[in-house]
Amino acid sequence: MSVSVRPVRSSVDARLGPVELITGGLLLIAVALGMIGPLIAALLIRRSGAGRTDAMASVPLILLTLAVILATTAGLTMFAIAHRRSSDAGRAAGAPVETGGR
Repeated sequence: MSVSVRPVRSSVDARLGPVELITGGLLLIAVALGMIGPLIAALLIRRSGAGRTDAMASVPLILLTLAVILATTAGLTMFAIAHRRSSDAGRAAGAPVETGGR
């Protein structure tokens, strides 16, 4: 009994297309917007003095703030990469490039 061996393409060489990047960017922006509501509520509760003010109570707020910033930045970066790849693909296909002048 012999086992056939076939080459497997590595996923490291695979590049995401503009559609996948835009979809990922939209999901990350949606996640960031979903986290902003609880973050603002927690900050308002803390500011009004109703919440705890010790250092351990502020750690989740700091982590949530960093998560919102990271998700927003990653989403916008994915949009920028998708725009760049789609414009590079258009130039490679021979599409006319607008120069902005007359």
